[in-house]
Amino acid sequence: MNSVSYHFIRTHITDHVFYLTLARPGKRNAFTPTMVNEIRHALQEANTDTAVRVVVIKAEGPVFCAGMDLKAFENPEADTLNPDITNTDISLGAVIAELNKPSVCIIEGDVYAGGFLIFLECTYVFAKQSVRFALPEVRIGIFPFQVLASLLKHLPDAKAMDLCIRGTSFTASQAHELGLVTDFVENEDDHKIKMLIADLIMGAPLAIRKGFEALKQIKELAATDRYAYLLKVLHELKDSEDAKEGLAAQRDKRPPEWKNR
Repeated sequence: MNSVSYHFIRTHITDHVFYLTLARPGKRNAFTPTMVNEIRHALQEANTDTAVRVVVIKAEGPVFCAGMDLKAFENPEADTLNPDITNTDISLGAVIAELNKPSVCIIEGDVYAGGFLIFLECTYVFAKQSVRFALPEVRIGIFPFQVLASLLKHLPDAKAMDLCIRGTSFTASQAHELGLVTDFVENEDDHKIKMLIADLIMGAPLAIRKGFEALKQIKELAATDRYAYLLKVLHELKDSEDAKEGLAAQRDKRPPEWKNR
């Protein structure tokens, strides 16, 4: 991957896993335009790196993310620009949603406002039971419009709106009941997370990527066109090196050696 110095995040790769850590704990990991673009740059690298099979997102400090840094968004001079990154106006939710690889979000601190955009777009979400979640925007005269779009991927309209218009906090247990949290963990080294990552790495990376791409595409297609599209991509995948390797490995009773092509 390209060597870029980030101001607000840290990244590294270990054993096919790309780790992205929010690293602005002094500001409760509130994101600025530059921080959003750093996250986008890092995740684009992870998306295109064939060695990366899983993306893990976590955070430093007692707060996972307090949402957007309102001062930096209102006044660009309050932001710290990164000369290695080109800033574009993009939603943090859209940045995470661009991933075509399994993503695991580990939440060890409270989440507020726009911080929801990160975990709501991840494939799996693990949280400590002490974590609290809140969308307080309506209490300061604004509305979590972008979070609403992400919530609607998980909840019925009325329930998503309820979380947005009450402005009250709720527990990790309540988030789990709503289906927003996959499971509870004590820390990022929890056995549950390690077992999940091990399972994800065993799968054919090309097939998984094609699955994520198909999930996004079928939402844009008419119902009458979906199965024809899915049949087409299945035939394309069957001709891949990984599909042939998977069948050969099954026949030979050995672990497959994935090439991601």
